[in-house]
Amino acid sequence: MNYFIGLRAVFRKGIILSILVTFLGASAGCGYHLRGVTELDPAYAKVYVQGMSTDDPVYRELRQLFLNTHSALVENPIGATATLVIDGNDVEQRVAVVTPQATVQQYELYQRIDYHIVYADGSETPERHISQARNYNYDPTGVLASTSNEAQIRQELANTLARLLFYRLNAPVPVSSLIEPGDKPRR
Repeated sequence: MNYFIGLRAVFRKGIILSILVTFLGASAGCGYHLRGVTELDPAYAKVYVQGMSTDDPVYRELRQLFLNTHSALVENPIGATATLVIDGNDVEQRVAVVTPQATVQQYELYQRIDYHIVYADGSETPERHISQARNYNYDPTGVLASTSNEAQIRQELANTLARLLFYRLNAPVPVSSLIEPGDKPRR
């Protein structure tokens, strides 16, 4: 009888140890880590976005990304340390796949943002662009579902482009690539 009691205790300890090891292994390897505050260059302490509505999905996502920094998006250019100038924000819907019956089966949404950054001292970066494309299936019999899918894809594009813009702001800008105030090319 004492043999079975000892066996139960060992069995319980083994189960508890297995659960503990599994939990620790899963929590260490799951990729979840507390995020710290993102440190942007002090030149981006107060960023004004010109050429994009504050209602634009890209702007809204960019504002969310700035919440985890010591920087801020400002709504007034006065006092801004940098201005993110959006020269173009184009979304195109293209036909990607056509069936043999000449009906559209798949569309591609393509969004491109052309931008440059103007710093407080008047210097600016050359114009750059970022772009993304996503395909989605189109079913002419389920127009409501296809429209919902398109809206979701547009939001996904906006989120991705906002993150790319944020990453570009976070990347160092070589001083040699800056355009000085007197040397600005015509846009």
